[in-house]
Amino acid sequence: PNSPRSAWPRRLLTEGRTRGPPVVKSPARVLIVDRSHDSREVLRTLLERRGAETVEVTNARRGLRAVRQQRPDLIVVNAMDAASDRGAALASAAGADTPIVVLGTISREQRPLSGSVGVAKPYHYGRLVRKIETLLEKTA
Repeated sequence: PNSPRSAWPRRLLTEGRTRGPPVVKSPARVLIVDRSHDSREVLRTLLERRGAETVEVTNARRGLRAVRQQRPDLIVVNAMDAASDRGAALASAAGADTPIVVLGTISREQRPLSGSVGVAKPYHYGRLVRKIETLLEKTA
C-alpha cells in the first residue's frame, strides 16, 4: 500500500498515464541553512525519513553556493541568515519558484525574504515538516 511516508515528497510524472501507479522521478531536495548542528541534524533526519534528499550548510554564504550547485526544491534557513544580505542573494539565486521557510522571528526592521514562509521559534518539528510537505506538494 502507498503510505504518505513513502509517497511524499517524491516528484510524480503522471502525464499521459491512465492506469497504474505514478512513475517516481526523484526525491525532493531540501537545503537546510542553520548554524546549529543539532537543528540541522534533527531536521535532516526527519526529512530523510520522509524520503527527501537533504543538503546542509552552516551559513548563507555556503547556502548560496549550495543553491547554485544543488538546485534545491525548497530551502529552510534560520532567521539570522535570512535577514542578511547573503540571505537575500540566496533567495534571488534560488528563484521565485523555490519555497523558502525561515526559522525564527524577523523583526519589523529586517526585510523578510520575498515569498518566504516564517515559522516562529520555538517550533514543533512535526508542524515544521508538515509545512515543508505542503510547500513541496505545491511545487510538484
